[in-house]
Amino acid sequence: MAKDAARVQQNCPECQEVVDVTETLFIQEVGDWKQPYLDYLQYKLLPPNCAEATKIQKKSSKFFVEEGELFRRGFGQSPLRFIAGEQIITVLRQVHLKECGEHQGGSRLAKQVMHLGYY
Repeated sequence: MAKDAARVQQNCPECQEVVDVTETLFIQEVGDWKQPYLDYLQYKLLPPNCAEATKIQKKSSKFFVEEGELFRRGFGQSPLRFIAGEQIITVLRQVHLKECGEHQGGSRLAKQVMHLGYY
């Protein structure tokens, strides 16, 4: 989420500075990491890779599924709902553009989103 927060900040016209240096940004598309956890928690299905299966079994205790949505158990706080794709950008823009807080930077933006109950 921190990478997406930085991307929203980079696209915000108020945060942009005039830079004389040409920069290139490479964004790698990453698959949906939640699907193996959903498969395991709902249907007890594991990937064929033994190491990956062990990792999912160990980390799955941090998550639970409610009405088909993946949530992370928060330590001493409300559960955090997993968001992905366009939902991430929408929530980050709302938080960044003062709808849910002040005009803030990347790491603070990611913390604010988690505070609102998203993971």
